[in-house]
Amino acid sequence: MKVSIFSFACNTNFPIDLVRRQYVKYLKDDYEFIVFNDSSDPKIHKDIQTIAEYNKAKHVKVPQTMHKCFNPSGGYAETLNWSVHEYAAIGDFDIIVLTHTDIFPICQISMSEILGNYIVASTTEFRKIGDIGVSYLYPAFTIINMKSLKQIGVHELDFGLAPGVDTGGKTKDFIAKYPNSVKLLPNYQAYYFLRTLNDNESLAKYFKEDLDITRVAGLSSGWISEGGMYHYMCGSAWNANENSLFAQGHEKRMQLFLKYFY
Repeated sequence: MKVSIFSFACNTNFPIDLVRRQYVKYLKDDYEFIVFNDSSDPKIHKDIQTIAEYNKAKHVKVPQTMHKCFNPSGGYAETLNWSVHEYAAIGDFDIIVLTHTDIFPICQISMSEILGNYIVASTTEFRKIGDIGVSYLYPAFTIINMKSLKQIGVHELDFGLAPGVDTGGKTKDFIAKYPNSVKLLPNYQAYYFLRTLNDNESLAKYFKEDLDITRVAGLSSGWISEGGMYHYMCGSAWNANENSLFAQGHEKRMQLFLKYFY
């Protein structure tokens, strides 16, 4: 089955061309790479479109009129639902992969093998609400069998917010209703993954330096998901002050990242 990578971009903070190259290098499936342009700024929108087209990636304009929520979590949830309920639902898709723009493979990987016979395979999030624990899909890396989802109804899978949780919170209902159709993918923090690498590997050297930067600047380090998908965690820059140690740390991280991956 063909795999369609849905990469969602609302800015150019992360090098989309590098992400595209990582998929070319490591993804074993027959696939296509689609950039969903979710920027409301005309200049940024044009920049994203130019990058996508230059790198021979399909470009999809997310209609900004469908946005009713303007905080990052709510806006992303609306975009995810539009991409699945509207865009993918009317297309002839086999497997779709919902990802942030800063998530990409670092070794050979197959999305179809990870998904197997499940309808959905996804990284997860957990929240404690009072005395109740709630697990839901964290749609930074979510694989969906669209043929199977259509059979039960695409709206069954809702990435909307719910009280006490953020993007993807409503997927707790999908997990409860179809527990045998959902595969929960583990995340491993970079510092843990580093322990499994040979010290002489380039990737080990990168993670060591990156972790040093994140500790000093108080940043979130990246994580590794099943199969070898690396989440750089660029998104936490959205609330940074330009003059803060936090923002300086983001700049240092990106310089280091480009040094090792470009």
